[in-house]
Amino acid sequence: MPSWNIAAFTHRGRVRSTNEDAVAVHKRILTGDMTEPLVISAADDCCVLMIADGMGGHAQGAKASRAVLDYLVTAIVRLSDPVSCAEVIEEANQHLFELMHLHQEALGMGSTIVGAALKADQLVTFNVGDSRTYLFSSGQLIQLSHDDVPEHENHRVGLRRSHAITQALGGSSLPVAIEPHVTVEAPLASGEALLLCSDGLTDMVDNQSISKVLRSARTPLQSVRKLAARAFGAGARDNISLIVAVRSDSSGGP
Repeated sequence: MPSWNIAAFTHRGRVRSTNEDAVAVHKRILTGDMTEPLVISAADDCCVLMIADGMGGHAQGAKASRAVLDYLVTAIVRLSDPVSCAEVIEEANQHLFELMHLHQEALGMGSTIVGAALKADQLVTFNVGDSRTYLFSSGQLIQLSHDDVPEHENHRVGLRRSHAITQALGGSSLPVAIEPHVTVEAPLASGEALLLCSDGLTDMVDNQSISKVLRSARTPLQSVRKLAARAFGAGARDNISLIVAVRSDSSGGP
């Protein structure tokens, strides 16, 4: 059975008054402002990691991201199956609109979602919105997620300055269908790392700097601390959430 070494962190940053992000490490959900990263060593056939970046302003964005993760962690088995993964995310989208119907003050709240199911035989990744999953392998940073952003943003060189996205969970007053991105990759191997992050990291720290940190850090904890420090050093204008994971077993990693 594989084991996973994981570090996770979320914080409001230096400018925003609240943290609208939420992070899930399997069934544990992290919100608010963390003073230190959470470090977990999990031995399981499957470990699911997720970041939800809430939209809607202050309490409503935080409510949306938490509601999305609360729903998804109850369906981890289906979420980790590439056949049913998109369906579960679509259900979470419907769940947000049901909450808006019950709580009119939350009308229009929404959230992005990015996640990965770490399994012994495969890696399942999924996302809606602009939060990202990266694979760091053989010194190369490879983006596995798909950015749901306007076409001109896909061709922008360097850090993004627009926060426009083309789809999210919720995010409007009337229900809108979504098309989750689901991919199946080879399982993590020795020397590889997986990074999940909200745009609060990637808007502040470019890919070259992210690669440099992942190359030099010896543990997920070091990676998370150094990446968060770089985001804060660059101004931390948005909420920052990130998870770094590596595989550790006799056949698959350090």
